[in-house]
Amino acid sequence: MKKTQLFFIVIASAVTMACVPVKQYVDMKSKVEDVVKTNDQLKDENRNLTVEKNEVEGKYNSTFKKYLDMEKERDQMKKEYESLLYRTEKDQKIKEDLEKQIGLLKDGSSEEITKLMEELQKLQLNLQEREDRVRKAEDQLKNQEKLLAQTGQELTDKESKLKSTEETLKSQQAKLMELQDALNKQQQAVTALKEKLSGALRGFYDQGLTVHEKNGKVYVSLEEQLLFKSGSYAVDPKGQQALKSLSEVLANNPEINIMVEGHTDNVPLTGSNQIKDNWDLSVMRANAVTKIILENKKINPKRITSSGRGEYIPLDPANTPVARTKNRRTEIILTPNLSEVLQILQSN
Repeated sequence: MKKTQLFFIVIASAVTMACVPVKQYVDMKSKVEDVVKTNDQLKDENRNLTVEKNEVEGKYNSTFKKYLDMEKERDQMKKEYESLLYRTEKDQKIKEDLEKQIGLLKDGSSEEITKLMEELQKLQLNLQEREDRVRKAEDQLKNQEKLLAQTGQELTDKESKLKSTEETLKSQQAKLMELQDALNKQQQAVTALKEKLSGALRGFYDQGLTVHEKNGKVYVSLEEQLLFKSGSYAVDPKGQQALKSLSEVLANNPEINIMVEGHTDNVPLTGSNQIKDNWDLSVMRANAVTKIILENKKINPKRITSSGRGEYIPLDPANTPVARTKNRRTEIILTPNLSEVLQILQSN
């Protein structure tokens, strides 16, 4: 993603005579990678939480409808149960009345007693059947009440989960928005810095200086012809002038970190004293450029790192004079301060 690419920092593989220990910059590289990873993870979590919220909401609505239907069914069963109970009690009273009548007709005709006994027997059968239905309806009603309670608990659990998911989603969205705002500010700072540098260094463009933006960083690349004589690490006057113009812009942008990298071609260098090979030459050139930048006392030395890369990161891998000319360069890599982004990540 373009916005998450803002913060990839190039850490020197060898820092000799550097201003700041290598470990500090390895740690910073790890933190920056964590920022990028966390930003992407937040976006994935945000999408997943949105899907989960919709799923939980759907299940909640389905369970709620089921709960309402079960409540309606329970109420209907209760009415039927109460109706059965009422008719059973009524039949029981009729039975008792019949039994009383039979008792009073002991001296009556056998035909009348037989008729009443038949009615009583029939009523007893109906009563037994209805009592069985009452017990069955009572069991069904109890089961329905139990299912209703279980569904109610399920509904409560889903409602709780839905609320928790919504709160998590809201928190993640707020954090993502805050982080994205911080990333946007960093991008704006990088773009503004590039424009300032392009204006300040425009007069050196035809002398081997270029300014470009890549992966959220501003690269100021100075060819050997602008800074040094072949095999030397003493900065020429025209190169010093370019570096002083650059340092004025950097002094006015204290939130920008600075890395100076020296690069050579692949032609073996055999020397003596301080410069014995291309590694030494790249380091000494980086240090020389760093010291000129730091002549501007408004620039805090803690902001700057000096490193030599030797011949191992060429712009053009071809083994030609033109390629070697491109590769002999000093790159000043400018990166935004990540403190605001890191603070956002650490606050949650």
